[in-house]
Amino acid sequence: MEKEKILELSRDENRDMDERESHIDDESAYMGLLCVLILSFAYMLFKIFINQPYMDILSILTAGSAAMSIYKYTKIPSKKFFLVMGMILLAATIIFAICYIMEAI
Repeated sequence: MEKEKILELSRDENRDMDERESHIDDESAYMGLLCVLILSFAYMLFKIFINQPYMDILSILTAGSAAMSIYKYTKIPSKKFFLVMGMILLAATIIFAICYIMEAI
């Protein structure tokens, strides 16, 4: 690929944010996901403690992780790891959802 074409693609990709803003945006997404993960596990432990079905929370967490992995693979197809993790997490999501439905019935 030509140098000018690469520079043009980079400018288009970073049109709305500079590098600092992009880094802050990435960090805020990770912090938000960390908070969701911690709170979800707290709710799950509470549901286990009061003897209620809890697989719904696991299916939500694995669905979000699967979506992130598959999206990363679509943007970086050379990284097959994201595809494999996405498929594993998607299978886990389906299993957890079925288990939750079976337990809740």
